[in-house]
Amino acid sequence: MIIFFQEWGPMKVMAAVKLLNALMTLFLIMLAVTFLTLPLLVNKYAEMTGMNGTNLFWIKGFLYITAIPFAFLLAMAKKLCRNILQDNPFSRSSMKSLYIISICAFIDFFLYLIGTLAFKNLLSLTLMIAAFMIGMAGWVLAHLTKLALEIKEENDLTI
Repeated sequence: MIIFFQEWGPMKVMAAVKLLNALMTLFLIMLAVTFLTLPLLVNKYAEMTGMNGTNLFWIKGFLYITAIPFAFLLAMAKKLCRNILQDNPFSRSSMKSLYIISICAFIDFFLYLIGTLAFKNLLSLTLMIAAFMIGMAGWVLAHLTKLALEIKEENDLTI
């Protein structure tokens, strides 16, 4: 991915990061709207699919619970974009954000694991696998950022 960005040049990379930052803002707004309208959306979905109304309470609760770590994940991704735009990608703030992203993704992984077992839903299984992959990638990137930060600090002390 870095090789791909190196071919772009610094101006295009910053434009891509600005676009990503704007998308994170848009996703946070969409999440807030969805969070507020979730009961209506679930009821409409149940009406369209002919679902039994007894599980709707549990489905709504499950979706609200899984949305909380996802909101933190999006907020931390926005913070990462801001760090990159401020030309400070290898900072303690970035490392902390990546760790929080991985923790939130692993929380969602376990919640979707429970959802897969409880609701026997293929979508929950798919989201569970995606959350696990995001958690692993976030943890690895946080660790790499920590190592890069240590090297940067050591380098700053020697100069």
